Amino acid sequence: MGYVYNNLATLVCGVFAAVLTLLWPMFVDYAEVLDVVFWLAVPITWFLTLICFVSQISQDWAHGSHKPSKKSRKKSSKKLVYTADGRTVS
Repeated sequence: MGYVYNNLATLVCGVFAAVLTLLWPMFVDYAEVLDVVFWLAVPITWFLTLICFVSQISQDWAHGSHKPSKKSRKKSSKKLVYTADGRTVS
């Protein structure tokens, strides 16, 4: 299993979207070009965060839990006995 239950991409996109959202009011009066950039970037990053979250939920559902699987070993009921010359006797 990866970091943060494989939601690292969602976490990174969400933090980036939150930072952009918090920076937007600070740069409103700075330059008009930045306002256009924020108008485009903020919804796109939140949409990307949502898509990452939904795709990871779908991946987890499709593949089940991320616990390591244990393989069952079938033990032979027959006991092998080796002779001095290396042959097996059943």
